[in-house]
Amino acid sequence: MTTIHGMKISLLFLCASAGQSFLNKPRSRSFWKSLSTISIASPEHVSGSTIFAEALAGTSEGLVGTQPASSETEVLVASEDFMKPDRDLRQYRYIRLKNNLKVLLVRNPIQPKTNVDNAATVEAAAMHIQAGHFDDSSISDSTGLCTDASADASSGLPGLVHSFEDDDHGGLPGLGHFFEHMVFLGTEKYPGEDDYEGFLSKHGGFSNAYTDMEDTNYYFSITTQANESDSVSEGLSGALDRFSQFFIAPRFEESMAERELRAIDSEYRNGKTSDAWRNYQFLKSIANQKHPFSNFGCGNYETLMSAGKPPIDQLRTFLKKYYTTSNMRLAVVSSGSLDSLQKVVEETFGQLPYSNHPPRREKFNPNSLLFPRENAVYNPNEPAFGEEQLGKIREVIPLLESRTLKVQFATPPMADPVLRATRPHRVISHLLGHESKGSLHCILNDLNLITGLTSGTAIDASDFSLFGLTLTLTPKGMDQKDLILDLVFQWIYLIRETAVKSPELMAEYHNELRQISATNFKFRENGDPTEFCSTAAELLFDDEHPNEILASGSLVKDYDPLIANAFLERLSPENAMVTIINSAIDEEDNDGWNIEPLYGAKYREYGMTPENLRQWKGNEGNRNSKLHIPDLNGYIPTDFSLRCDDNGQDKVMDNSKQDECRRTAPVLIEQGPNFKFYHKLDRFWRVPKSFIRLSIVSPEAYSSPRSMTLSRIYERVLNDDLNSFLYDASLAGCSYRLSCTPSGYKLSMKGYSEKLVSLFETLTSRMLSLLDELEGGKEKNPALFSKFEKAKESLLRETKNYRLDTPHEVANYNSRLLLEENVWFLDDYIDEMECADAHHKPLKMEECGETARKCLNGRLKVNSLCIGNIDEESAKTVGGIISQRFLSPSIVLRDSETPNFKSVRLPTRDEAILIFGQNVACESIPVKVQELARSPSEENCAVELTFQTGCDLTLGYEGIGIVDLISHLAYLSAYNKLRTQEQLGYIVSAFTRKTAGSSWGLSVVVQSSNSSPLVLEDRIENWLQLFRQELEDMTVEAIAMEARGMVGQLLEENTRLSQEVGSVWGEVIATECHEQISPVFDRLQRLADELVLTSEESSETTKNGNPRKSPEQLKKAVLDFFDKYYAPDAPERRVMSSRVYSLSLKDEYETTAAQAGVLSSYSSIRYFKTHLSTWPITTYWRAKFEDKQA
Repeated sequence: MTTIHGMKISLLFLCASAGQSFLNKPRSRSFWKSLSTISIASPEHVSGSTIFAEALAGTSEGLVGTQPASSETEVLVASEDFMKPDRDLRQYRYIRLKNNLKVLLVRNPIQPKTNVDNAATVEAAAMHIQAGHFDDSSISDSTGLCTDASADASSGLPGLVHSFEDDDHGGLPGLGHFFEHMVFLGTEKYPGEDDYEGFLSKHGGFSNAYTDMEDTNYYFSITTQANESDSVSEGLSGALDRFSQFFIAPRFEESMAERELRAIDSEYRNGKTSDAWRNYQFLKSIANQKHPFSNFGCGNYETLMSAGKPPIDQLRTFLKKYYTTSNMRLAVVSSGSLDSLQKVVEETFGQLPYSNHPPRREKFNPNSLLFPRENAVYNPNEPAFGEEQLGKIREVIPLLESRTLKVQFATPPMADPVLRATRPHRVISHLLGHESKGSLHCILNDLNLITGLTSGTAIDASDFSLFGLTLTLTPKGMDQKDLILDLVFQWIYLIRETAVKSPELMAEYHNELRQISATNFKFRENGDPTEFCSTAAELLFDDEHPNEILASGSLVKDYDPLIANAFLERLSPENAMVTIINSAIDEEDNDGWNIEPLYGAKYREYGMTPENLRQWKGNEGNRNSKLHIPDLNGYIPTDFSLRCDDNGQDKVMDNSKQDECRRTAPVLIEQGPNFKFYHKLDRFWRVPKSFIRLSIVSPEAYSSPRSMTLSRIYERVLNDDLNSFLYDASLAGCSYRLSCTPSGYKLSMKGYSEKLVSLFETLTSRMLSLLDELEGGKEKNPALFSKFEKAKESLLRETKNYRLDTPHEVANYNSRLLLEENVWFLDDYIDEMECADAHHKPLKMEECGETARKCLNGRLKVNSLCIGNIDEESAKTVGGIISQRFLSPSIVLRDSETPNFKSVRLPTRDEAILIFGQNVACESIPVKVQELARSPSEENCAVELTFQTGCDLTLGYEGIGIVDLISHLAYLSAYNKLRTQEQLGYIVSAFTRKTAGSSWGLSVVVQSSNSSPLVLEDRIENWLQLFRQELEDMTVEAIAMEARGMVGQLLEENTRLSQEVGSVWGEVIATECHEQISPVFDRLQRLADELVLTSEESSETTKNGNPRKSPEQLKKAVLDFFDKYYAPDAPERRVMSSRVYSLSLKDEYETTAAQAGVLSSYSSIRYFKTHLSTWPITTYWRAKFEDKQA
């Protein structure tokens, strides 16, 4: 796989100080779409968040000027001058305020409201500052400044620019990160620490921020009722006013600093058990310590308190030095007119003082002959990775079971002006990561040496980058890592040889990528406004062609062989670092091991031998004969015609007709005893893309742990097998995903319409022919057997690694083991693959084929959807393929055989006494599940409390609306109390919980390095009582505003075709196990209407026939609901706690394990569930039973 743009930095500091932990942000429309699907306990790994961005040139430090360049706002690019995708209906304006702040204004067009009331739109903003943790070194822990007599005179800041002359290079590690936390805690104009977050919450919004190597990005969004007025909404105006004060007059209250320092320390400790964080800091530790890349960017309590007090003065210095208008860029998306939006921005951000500093990063290295930006920004004589760091092999021992080989080369920054014009690294990365026959990936994969290969830019800063390959190895591959390295360098030299001997062929590859980029840009749809603002604000630092901001990355000049060959010259062994990450290394071998002091990565290094260098120089004589350059791509689309235009009637539609097309639901075009097929020809989005969705429901998939394991292995073998077949198609914009779920198999395909149906036929044909080959056994298909064994090994490794997930993830998984009726345990899957019984009856490829065949051709039912640029005739062709491949050989699945997944009904306290006895009579939480963390390095504990409130049948639309409103209010309250004030831990969240069979409730989770689970439970219970008082004290107007915010989130309009597909497909599969229930495509509108309160415009009843509430009635309903389900003495309080203890608290774990109501094994959980009933599984959007009888 090729990473074309690369990742600017492997990990970003995603800060919950910005109002969001990464665990759960306020519910958006996409959350409600996801809740329509069935949730079954299975080992799911939640990865941390990362942000991909292309590094661009920026600006630099200087003195604040006294005279503005202009007394008025200047329009730099008018809307008509922007280069835009064909279907981009937004209006743009790029301006410079009189204080020199550059701003991108965007008007998001509002669609007319004809068939739906209260349609909502998302408005957003983001500020990007070219200052990150590289700049921590420029601020000292005493005077606030580090001096540098050699500062660049052009900066105007002698004495303020840090020189990296010392190994420890002074400064305050983590200062930029700490700054980002502190600005959220009050400003002079809005001093309350929740003034900003509380305002956003009332308008259905959220905020966040991240601190990068050289950048910091702040962003927020709100949801507002759509209207056709040109004025900026009250919500956005208020949010921009509060947001602007971050940069005008933050308070930096010392009384709050201690808490945030503890939060950063908790964040740091969370990362100590993450291999990603450990490996990233390891890379920093082996870099040149005189380069700022080596900085400890997260920081911790010790580094930030090195002066014995919170660094408040240093924060003010950081603000003055870096948070200047010439070093900032703002992007705002609104539904108001550009003129009105400009006025609001002038009134808010126009208050920032004027500055006119020279660009921070537009420096040139006189010693660099071809790439002027390389090593130019900091110290040309001290590169981040120079001779001392390169030409080395390093071994690292990870925490999780993993095997990875990285080959990284020191290369120029991707923002170098010479590279940016033609982007040769893109075509080089494309070839290095290619997966077709004859490629490095294909050969290593066929030899069962790797499970994955990626190429591209791993780290990209303003004056250097690291470019290379990352290979995920099998155990066999780790044993043969020397062979792999030989082949890696043979592949590199084959590409280099091709570039020298056949530059015209390289130009064709380059042009293919350029054609794909141009096509993708031409038909690109608008995305999430928040993500757009966050990315656009950074891209605005590209001042050379501001009218091309939207097309960034899509515009590339002709192939330049001179520059490409110069870049390829960097891919040599002498300029490389080889990193071997291997959990199987014998740690008892103490020779040469080092411990990285901050995160604890264990590693050793040694130089490449002369023999290594000779072997890796590469020549045609010792090259593997199977390696060859890929053919040109035959899947690049050329037909972009729209099927909705075939009759010539839909090219021009008025607003009413457009809205009708948008609201039209998919039509059921085929239906049989075990088949429902929906279709919709798109007439609104008008892009030449189609989507095919297929769900095969089978009771076989989840019938046993063995069946589920074999089904997952089949999924992996198929994906592995199809790599070389469909790789070119995926590059050209067509992709697929096959996944095995407890209800059966899910297949999705998407891409340009021209060849999608033929690819669907190829894919489904291979799905079945693979079954024949698997059933043929090892002797007939030895190559396939290797893939089978590799898939089994990778599944075993990943499943075992789930045990080492973060405590809050383990707590969530364990709670699902109890809450859901029929759940296979993690160890059940592992036992099938490696326990004693697995040796007596091993998993065989023949059995894998037989099990998958039962799922695909046995007792089943099928639901499918075709939507987009695909007419009914082509859709029926897809239906014919489905019938031929899956329906004809199968048996109709009876309703009684259809898998249905349910949740158990937790006991009330009185019911728990009947089960556990009087010992739980005084317990506010009578049921506890607990586990001891598996990792010896885990410092955190976690608790997740779940309060059940009912199910679809008992709650209905009205009750579920109340559940989510309370959860919405609980999120910010719990966060402020438990995280911000009490500093229990970095991860704190409260959220709506839905489990299998449509059971609903509230979950509150805290992960902490300083408190035990018993303390966390006590503090959550204490918060819950305070939260009840907060609800009591809220005015009816405040409750009404929060309800409006929730309505806005639920009614948020889709912004692209893929979102509509996700929405309607979610409704289809929500009913796949309910034969008597049809999809309700306006479910979200009906749910939102329960929170629309009485007004002159509203009807007396909701769309569901319930009486519409006044604000007073809503508040009473909220309090009554709380008192019934959540209060300590609530009659229907059904609560459980899921605890995870760190090993340091093993004694407490063992003591509590013997107490009544505590379940500390899977067998005890299963036995306990035999005492419980289950919730009904009828959906809340069902037709009434008497209607069905009629």
